[in-house]
Amino acid sequence: MPTAILIALIGVLIVVFFQDYRKRTIHAILPITIFLLGLYLNYSSSDLEFIFMIYNIGFVVINITGLVLYFSIKHKAIVNPIDTFIGLGDIVFFIAITPLFSLKPFILFFILGLLFSLLIHGVFTLIKEMKTIPLAGYLSLFLILHIVLKDILKINVPLSWQ
Repeated sequence: MPTAILIALIGVLIVVFFQDYRKRTIHAILPITIFLLGLYLNYSSSDLEFIFMIYNIGFVVINITGLVLYFSIKHKAIVNPIDTFIGLGDIVFFIAITPLFSLKPFILFFILGLLFSLLIHGVFTLIKEMKTIPLAGYLSLFLILHIVLKDILKINVPLSWQ
Protein backbone atom coordinates (compact mmCIF):
# COMPACT_ATOMS: atom_id res chain seq x y z
CA MET A 1 0.00 0.00 0.00
CA PRO A 2 1.35 3.45 -0.88
CA THR A 3 2.34 5.13 2.38
CA ALA A 4 1.52 8.68 1.23
CA ILE A 5 -2.04 7.65 0.36
CA LEU A 6 -2.44 5.86 3.70
CA ILE A 7 -1.24 8.97 5.56
CA ALA A 8 -3.67 11.12 3.55
CA LEU A 9 -6.45 8.65 4.40
CA ILE A 10 -5.55 8.82 8.09
CA GLY A 11 -5.62 12.62 7.90
CA VAL A 12 -9.11 12.61 6.40
CA LEU A 13 -10.29 10.06 8.98
CA ILE A 14 -9.01 12.30 11.79
CA VAL A 15 -11.05 15.19 10.38
CA VAL A 16 -14.12 12.91 10.19
CA PHE A 17 -13.68 12.01 13.86
CA PHE A 18 -13.41 15.58 15.07
CA GLN A 19 -16.25 16.89 12.88
CA ASP A 20 -18.61 14.07 13.83
CA TYR A 21 -17.72 14.24 17.52
CA ARG A 22 -18.17 18.02 17.76
CA LYS A 23 -21.05 18.65 15.35
CA ARG A 24 -22.63 15.21 14.78
CA THR A 25 -22.25 15.83 11.09
CA ILE A 26 -19.50 15.44 8.51
CA HIS A 27 -18.86 17.52 5.42
CA ALA A 28 -19.82 15.76 2.17
CA ILE A 29 -16.30 16.11 0.75
CA LEU A 30 -14.87 13.84 3.47
CA PRO A 31 -16.59 10.57 2.48
CA ILE A 32 -15.98 11.41 -1.18
CA THR A 33 -12.27 11.85 -0.44
CA ILE A 34 -12.19 8.60 1.56
CA PHE A 35 -13.91 6.79 -1.31
CA LEU A 36 -11.48 8.18 -3.92
CA LEU A 37 -8.43 7.33 -1.78
CA GLY A 38 -9.95 3.88 -1.23
CA LEU A 39 -10.44 3.42 -4.96
CA TYR A 40 -6.77 4.26 -5.53
CA LEU A 41 -5.70 1.80 -2.83
CA ASN A 42 -8.04 -0.81 -4.29
CA TYR A 43 -6.62 -0.27 -7.78
CA SER A 44 -3.00 -0.38 -6.58
CA SER A 45 -3.49 -3.46 -4.40
CA SER A 46 -2.95 -6.96 -5.66
CA ASP A 47 -5.22 -8.25 -2.85
CA LEU A 48 -8.32 -6.22 -3.72
CA GLU A 49 -10.64 -6.33 -6.68
CA PHE A 50 -13.28 -3.83 -7.79
CA ILE A 51 -16.04 -6.45 -7.38
CA PHE A 52 -15.40 -6.57 -3.63
CA MET A 53 -16.63 -2.98 -3.42
CA ILE A 54 -19.91 -4.01 -5.06
CA TYR A 55 -20.32 -6.87 -2.57
CA ASN A 56 -19.63 -4.52 0.33
CA ILE A 57 -22.16 -1.97 -0.90
CA GLY A 58 -24.67 -4.83 -1.17
CA PHE A 59 -23.93 -5.73 2.46
CA VAL A 60 -24.58 -2.11 3.53
CA VAL A 61 -27.85 -2.06 1.54
CA ILE A 62 -28.97 -5.32 3.18
CA ASN A 63 -28.26 -3.82 6.62
CA ILE A 64 -30.16 -0.61 5.86
CA THR A 65 -33.07 -2.64 4.47
CA GLY A 66 -33.03 -4.69 7.69
CA LEU A 67 -33.16 -1.48 9.74
CA VAL A 68 -36.11 -0.19 7.73
CA LEU A 69 -37.96 -3.50 8.15
CA TYR A 70 -37.17 -3.75 11.86
CA PHE A 71 -38.32 -0.23 12.72
CA SER A 72 -41.32 -0.45 10.37
CA ILE A 73 -42.50 -3.66 12.07
CA LYS A 74 -41.79 -2.22 15.52
CA HIS A 75 -43.73 1.00 14.82
CA LYS A 76 -46.40 -0.69 12.64
CA ALA A 77 -45.80 1.82 9.85
CA ILE A 78 -43.17 2.41 7.20
CA VAL A 79 -40.27 4.09 9.00
CA ASN A 80 -37.25 5.82 7.48
CA PRO A 81 -34.49 5.24 10.06
CA ILE A 82 -32.13 7.77 8.45
CA ASP A 83 -31.55 10.80 10.68
CA THR A 84 -33.82 9.29 13.34
CA PHE A 85 -31.98 6.12 14.30
CA ILE A 86 -28.85 6.35 12.12
CA GLY A 87 -27.34 9.34 10.38
CA LEU A 88 -27.02 9.67 6.64
CA GLY A 89 -23.33 10.49 7.17
CA ASP A 90 -22.84 7.14 8.91
CA ILE A 91 -24.31 5.27 5.96
CA VAL A 92 -22.29 7.29 3.46
CA PHE A 93 -19.18 6.59 5.55
CA PHE A 94 -19.81 2.84 5.32
CA ILE A 95 -20.13 3.16 1.55
CA ALA A 96 -16.99 5.33 1.36
CA ILE A 97 -14.82 2.63 2.96
CA THR A 98 -16.11 -0.21 0.76
CA PRO A 99 -13.09 -0.14 -1.62
CA LEU A 100 -10.73 -0.83 1.30
CA PHE A 101 -11.91 -4.37 2.07
CA SER A 102 -12.95 -7.62 0.51
CA LEU A 103 -16.32 -8.91 1.78
CA LYS A 104 -15.36 -11.02 4.81
CA PRO A 105 -13.01 -8.42 6.34
CA PHE A 106 -15.62 -5.73 5.63
CA ILE A 107 -18.25 -7.69 7.55
CA LEU A 108 -15.74 -8.20 10.36
CA PHE A 109 -14.87 -4.47 10.32
CA PHE A 110 -18.58 -3.65 10.39
CA ILE A 111 -19.27 -5.84 13.43
CA LEU A 112 -16.09 -5.04 15.37
CA GLY A 113 -16.38 -1.35 14.47
CA LEU A 114 -19.89 -1.19 15.91
CA LEU A 115 -18.72 -2.94 19.10
CA PHE A 116 -15.71 -0.59 19.32
CA SER A 117 -18.06 2.37 18.85
CA LEU A 118 -20.32 1.15 21.64
CA LEU A 119 -17.35 0.72 23.98
CA ILE A 120 -15.79 4.10 23.13
CA HIS A 121 -19.16 5.84 23.43
CA GLY A 122 -19.61 4.31 26.88
CA VAL A 123 -16.24 5.71 27.95
CA PHE A 124 -16.88 9.15 26.43
CA THR A 125 -20.34 9.27 28.05
CA LEU A 126 -18.66 8.94 31.45
CA ILE A 127 -16.74 12.14 30.64
CA LYS A 128 -19.50 14.12 28.89
CA GLU A 129 -23.22 13.38 28.53
CA MET A 130 -24.10 12.67 24.88
CA LYS A 131 -27.53 11.89 23.46
CA THR A 132 -26.36 10.73 20.05
CA ILE A 133 -23.49 8.55 18.90
CA PRO A 134 -20.93 9.96 16.43
CA LEU A 135 -20.72 6.61 14.66
CA ALA A 136 -18.73 7.74 11.61
CA GLY A 137 -16.24 9.39 13.94
CA TYR A 138 -15.78 6.32 16.10
CA LEU A 139 -15.49 4.09 13.03
CA SER A 140 -12.86 6.49 11.69
CA LEU A 141 -10.83 5.93 14.86
CA PHE A 142 -11.22 2.18 14.46
CA LEU A 143 -10.08 2.35 10.84
CA ILE A 144 -7.10 4.54 11.77
CA LEU A 145 -6.11 1.98 14.39
CA HIS A 146 -6.36 -0.78 11.80
CA ILE A 147 -4.31 1.10 9.19
CA VAL A 148 -1.59 2.03 11.68
CA LEU A 149 -1.28 -1.51 13.03
CA LYS A 150 -1.45 -3.39 9.73
CA ASP A 151 0.06 -1.12 7.12
CA ILE A 152 2.43 1.17 9.00
CA LEU A 153 3.64 -0.98 11.92
CA LYS A 154 3.21 -4.19 9.85
CA ILE A 155 1.46 -6.04 12.69
CA ASN A 156 -0.80 -8.89 11.59
CA VAL A 157 -4.34 -8.04 12.67
CA PRO A 158 -7.52 -10.08 12.17
CA LEU A 159 -8.91 -7.56 9.69
CA SER A 160 -6.96 -7.67 6.50
CA TRP A 161 -7.36 -5.97 3.16
CA GLN A 162 -7.79 -9.43 1.65
